[in-house]
Amino acid sequence: MMNFHYRENFFDSSTKVIEVYDDRDNPRYSLSLFYTSSRQKTFAHLGRQKHNFQIEGGEFNYSTKQEKSFEGKFKTPFRTVWEVIKDGAAIGEFTTKMAFKPKMVFEGAGGESLHFESGFFSRAVTVTNRNGKEIMKTKSEYFKLASRHDIEILDNKYDSALLILLFQVFYEYQEHLRKKSN
Repeated sequence: MMNFHYRENFFDSSTKVIEVYDDRDNPRYSLSLFYTSSRQKTFAHLGRQKHNFQIEGGEFNYSTKQEKSFEGKFKTPFRTVWEVIKDGAAIGEFTTKMAFKPKMVFEGAGGESLHFESGFFSRAVTVTNRNGKEIMKTKSEYFKLASRHDIEILDNKYDSALLILLFQVFYEYQEHLRKKSN
């Protein structure tokens, strides 16, 4: 079991690096937002969805890149898809799923499947594998401009950097949905 924590940037659209700390408060990873176009950057500054993230500092570097379209509406009209990249090579897709509660699924090229889900009102996230085994739990602060996230990884089978990156994408996506519903 491993524990991590980090605090998001004060400014939502900032590309400043976020340090991810282990349970001894040692910096372990560097997480950051990046843009692939001026359109993404402009929309992020206007308070729209943040698109792409990267994490560095572990054995491997990972990033996510949202499919090229206006919020995923053209290629996949009922879901949004991120390509998940490990050291420059695609290793799977992270896809939104239509459900009552926010839900996304990572489908890896090797056949692995991770399900990210949170409650209606809760910002706590649970990650399970295809068989329903709990892999990770998170807790996030409410009503903070720069939210703190506490992450507990229960299964060491998956790279913690990958799990943290996917959690950040999921968290930003669910926050985007909450803003749209207001």
